[in-house]
Amino acid sequence: MTTPPSSTSAAGTPSAPGPDGAGTAGGVQAVLRALDLMAVLTTMPDGIGLSDAARRAGLAASTAHRLLNTLANRGWARFDGGTGLWQIGPEAFVTGQAFDPARHLVQTARPVMQRLMERSGETVNLAIRSDDRMLYLAQVECAEMMRAFARPGARVPMVSTGVGKALLAAGSLPAPAGTETIVPELDRIRSQGWALDDEEQSVGLRCVAAAIPAGRASGSPRAAISISGPTARISDDRLALLGRMVGDAAAEIGRAL
Repeated sequence: MTTPPSSTSAAGTPSAPGPDGAGTAGGVQAVLRALDLMAVLTTMPDGIGLSDAARRAGLAASTAHRLLNTLANRGWARFDGGTGLWQIGPEAFVTGQAFDPARHLVQTARPVMQRLMERSGETVNLAIRSDDRMLYLAQVECAEMMRAFARPGARVPMVSTGVGKALLAAGSLPAPAGTETIVPELDRIRSQGWALDDEEQSVGLRCVAAAIPAGRASGSPRAAISISGPTARISDDRLALLGRMVGDAAAEIGRAL
């Protein structure tokens, strides 16, 4: 990985940092734009070009260029001179390690997730609510060639995912837009104890999920665990069994929290 050079080439190599906004309003806007760019970088661990990063963040290329260079100088982003791509920087990892509630949850859940993967034969995921979306924290992959993959750090809608619907059925508030369209399904989830994403998030994939009880913390659940895999393996005749498995695992994690 190379040190960002001081240039202003159209290819996206960084230049020396300049002011990102004048006054309080401009400074806040620059921070928000930088955070949008960081969110883009977290979804592209192999790197992303300047123009693509700018497009995804809804920014002009020149603005994205300036902000990425500033982030790189602080260690939050890094530029690979060999590939011409931007990646998340080491400071993001340091900050992530300081997120104690999530770290404790992952440490507590991981052995349970491993056992659930071995019992079900499918990939197991752990997610928490992040505003009106679900944020994947961890995954234990199965050994199958064809398997589901939800990269930790990815954010997905609540109303179209098993983990999101499991939390909504458990009373997670506020309800995001679209919740009113799945009220009958939420009633069914509460009755049976598990939620289903039936190819709603990804065609050909199913996900069976359950909310993790809050444990000693007060309030409604904020996390959920799921089993995911191809529809050919997560067939109708296995749903009830997998639902019991994931419900038992969620309860075990909740007791340990």
